[in-house]
Amino acid sequence: MDKNAELLFEYLRNVLYSPDKAELDPEKLDEGFRDLGAGLLYFGQCLIEAQAFAAAMGRGELDTPPPSPGNEIASPLKSLQASLKHITWQTEQVAKGDYKQRVDFMGRFSEAFNTMIQQLDHRQQALMDEIENGRRKTLALEQSNSLFTAIAALLPQWLIVVDPKSAEPLYMNSTAKTELVADQDFSEQLWVWLNAQAAGFDGSAQEPVEMTLPYGQLSRVLSVSTFPMRWREHSAVAFVITDVSREKRERRELENVAYRDTLTGTYSRHYGMLMLEAMLEAKKQFCICFTDLDNLKYVNDTYGHNVGDEYIISAAEIMQSSSGGTVCRLGGDEFMVLLELCKREEAEQQMETIREALLFWGPSDRPEGYEFIRSISYGVVEVGQDNTFTASELLSVADARMYNYKRTHKKHRKV
Repeated sequence: MDKNAELLFEYLRNVLYSPDKAELDPEKLDEGFRDLGAGLLYFGQCLIEAQAFAAAMGRGELDTPPPSPGNEIASPLKSLQASLKHITWQTEQVAKGDYKQRVDFMGRFSEAFNTMIQQLDHRQQALMDEIENGRRKTLALEQSNSLFTAIAALLPQWLIVVDPKSAEPLYMNSTAKTELVADQDFSEQLWVWLNAQAAGFDGSAQEPVEMTLPYGQLSRVLSVSTFPMRWREHSAVAFVITDVSREKRERRELENVAYRDTLTGTYSRHYGMLMLEAMLEAKKQFCICFTDLDNLKYVNDTYGHNVGDEYIISAAEIMQSSSGGTVCRLGGDEFMVLLELCKREEAEQQMETIREALLFWGPSDRPEGYEFIRSISYGVVEVGQDNTFTASELLSVADARMYNYKRTHKKHRKV
């Protein structure tokens, strides 16, 4: 094969299959082929630019700068990039609830996209109609139940009728008498409050109010509703009193269960996600530390789940005492630590401090007969005030970094 043809074909072959090796020096060609070589060199550079540009868009990197303006080979790709970026923007607007977006320049895709938006719009409207119907039904039900609730609740509640002028009691049902006789101090304080309410009563029914009074070593929370009434031809005020102390305690206990992990005492996943969402909404600067205990499966399989639970508890205690942040147990052996106003390097140092504290436990801390290494793997994501990622996306990144850390350090760990 002629030397010139061999050099030119070799260059074109590399342009197509090995762009990084595509080199051509026109000066090495015979004089009659140098212009052709220079032209092929420009063509190859344009083709390589177009290939790289197309590959970047194929990876979803739509903000990749396009090739130079003189590259006509890449012109269709530039148009495609502009179309894809516009469709992406339209999709973002749809995600925000703008169902007026339409695409009219991409054939069948446009038809499918526009049909999808119309369906989403119809479904949202149907959902809003259903919500409104439900609200109306709920309101009607509440109004219908008000009278029934008021009548049915009188029997177990305390009913006290008072003369608003003299502040003298006109009537007490048996439930009220029993409760007031049980604690004299409580009874006196309740009467002081009821007399003050009766003296300022304006003759109209009032919404229930809550009051707290001491009761021995504890306190009682009462819900008091006030109604005007006639009592044996006298104007009177009726107090319907419900002791809601137990409900308050149960509500606090339920909140504690919802916000606290029962095994470790750290915050629960539910509370952690609420706090993470709140920090993102407030545009705070913080770090998310996603941690996972090492060797827990080995400990559970070898020594039993009781020892595994002790391992989880000890790790949680060290995280709470050493991290300086909010510690949440996401489930199993996974924890999330939120560190406000913290850089990634500082957060990683905190995690290393916790890891070292777990590694070098004292003889008094190690259960007798148990030989295993405690440690954690972690991934840290720094979140700035300009963050645009969701909580789930940030956790996914932190999780991926944690697994990368675990793989990197696994060969250095001994179980």
